[in-house]
Amino acid sequence: MRYALMTLAAVMLSPAASCHPVETSTKAESIKTPTPIEIVTAFSAAFPQDNGRMAIRRWFTPKTVWINEGVSKTTGIEEALAFRERRNSSSSIAAVYFDLLAIAADGNRVLTERLDRFVRSDGSEIAAFKVMGIFEVDGDHIVAWHDYFDVNATKKLSNDRH
Repeated sequence: MRYALMTLAAVMLSPAASCHPVETSTKAESIKTPTPIEIVTAFSAAFPQDNGRMAIRRWFTPKTVWINEGVSKTTGIEEALAFRERRNSSSSIAAVYFDLLAIAADGNRVLTERLDRFVRSDGSEIAAFKVMGIFEVDGDHIVAWHDYFDVNATKKLSNDRH
């Protein structure tokens, strides 16, 4: 035992041992997983592109529940896309921008205060609404999204679409 300890000490103190550091982490460990706030921020930034289709396909799952309180509820990617198409099919809305006014997280739940701006293809604004939202994130996907807003204020958007 005495010789084993002396051999171990000699190896550890040798110049060769200090020249070759041992890699203790794997590449998978060094890849940073996005935080729930980063996921929601990226989703919000991507939403205006392609009428939200790209963002929904990227961050939703087949079981994601999206609730616009008092207006709609969808489950999954296809229902969410169908809702987006139905809402914009006869309208002059070219994009919806989410201006994040405040954002906070509690674990995997992200609370947002937003100004949702509806714009025409020429960039002019149709309407803007203050919205409080809560997102639930699992891994790098949004599994639930609930929005709360003044439903009566959205009548302006409906009137301007026709």
